[in-house]
Order: sequence, then C-alpha cells, then structure tokens
Amino acid sequence: MQRAIRAYVAAAIVSASFLFCAAEVAAAPVKFACSGSKADTARKVAKDNDLKLAMDPKACFGEMKLTESARKQIVVATPSQSCKKGKLLNVYDRSRAGPWYALFKRPVCGRSISVGPKSPYGDNLITIDGRHYIDKAGAFVLFK
Repeated sequence: MQRAIRAYVAAAIVSASFLFCAAEVAAAPVKFACSGSKADTARKVAKDNDLKLAMDPKACFGEMKLTESARKQIVVATPSQSCKKGKLLNVYDRSRAGPWYALFKRPVCGRSISVGPKSPYGDNLITIDGRHYIDKAGAFVLFK
C-alpha cells in the first residue's frame, strides 16, 4: 500500500514538473512597432501579398518565430471596434512557393500574443491572451 502511494506521489510530481516546464517554454509577448524599418518592410509585404489586415493604416507589426528554422512570421495588430478589449491580431507566414498567407482564417481579438507552449504533438502553439491555438489543416484554431 505504501509503495503504491509513493508511486502515485512520484507520478504526480513528474507530471507537475512537465506542466511547469511547458509553461516556462512560452516566449515573451510580441512587441509591436507602428513605424520604423520593420513596420515599413511589413507594410510592403502586406501590399505585395494583398494581406488585408496588415494594410490598415493604423496597423502595428511585430515578429515571432514558430519553428526552429531561421524563418520569422509577421504579426499584425490593428485597432477594431469589434474588439472591445484589445486589437485584431493575425500572423502571416511565407509559403515555400513564395507568397505570404495568414495563419488564422479570421483575425483574433486580443491584447497579447506569444509563441508556446508546445502542443502534445511537439509543435509550438500560438497563445493569445492565455488561449492556445494549434495548426489544424493549414490554419490555427483554438486548442481545447
């Protein structure tokens, strides 16, 4: 009986440590800039690839890195009357064929966006205001 209790406690400690490790993996929230060279570059990419949200004159831009590769994604935040608290957020990535595309089918309302933690499958999730989103069939959706 005592051995079973010890095994249960050990399993609980290991599970908790994995949970805390996953929480630590989440990156710092993306910082946005509304002007400057990175914003100018992102605006050009938006215009060249017809990325509607990023073409908003009030849009601000940041970067995130979802994979281990050197490739970075463009994050856009735009004020919106439909978002009572926060801004419309979307993430754009470059396809292997060259053009840029949105990772979310529809922009998400939020104040803070970051990379991580990892999904049970080993891929990075996108976290917006504490809610996690996972890539499913080529678009990020809420992870339940």
